[in-house]
Amino acid sequence: MREPDDAAPDHYFSSRPQSASRPREITVEVRGLTLRLQTDRGVFSHGGLDAGTRLLAEKMELRPGADVLDWGAGYGPLGLVAASLCPTCRVTLVELNERAAQLAEANARALRLANVEVVTGAAPEALGERAFDAIISNPPLRAGRAAVSAVIEYAADHLRPGGELWLVIPTNKGAKTFLRQMAELFARTDTRAISGGYRILWAAREA
Repeated sequence: MREPDDAAPDHYFSSRPQSASRPREITVEVRGLTLRLQTDRGVFSHGGLDAGTRLLAEKMELRPGADVLDWGAGYGPLGLVAASLCPTCRVTLVELNERAAQLAEANARALRLANVEVVTGAAPEALGERAFDAIISNPPLRAGRAAVSAVIEYAADHLRPGGELWLVIPTNKGAKTFLRQMAELFARTDTRAISGGYRILWAAREA
């Protein structure tokens, strides 16, 4: 998982990063889209789209009209790609890092994506009892493996029937172990892609 380019005294999963702000614009090209996004120090991979997020953006499949959750959205690249690819979807981006969440909101406005909502706060508490048709995530492994398990457990409880979970996990950071956890909780699981040291893990609830 790619880290922010500059060394910082805090982590990208801090709620209020202490790194001095240094805004910049990057261009993300994926799935035929060209998105110009604002980033800043103190947020995950602020220098450019990281390889794991890119792979998930390329492989995820979303049903028209779906309620989609991007868990740990950062400044928004994955969720904004989802919202751009599926204009009939309703995409919720949840992010603990307040600086990242503000950037995600600004990026959604700049892209004129009316189907995006940004929720600032810790998941799952900030989400309440909402249900979703799909959850997509490049989870913060630097916060510990429990952070990934929390996404899987939340999805098992809050995906609607037939709902899908899409995760990207580094192969050498327990991807096979997380897939086994998913198999214990979901009717169907699969590894949808393996590339560049990452795996796209997929699971679906019974319809």
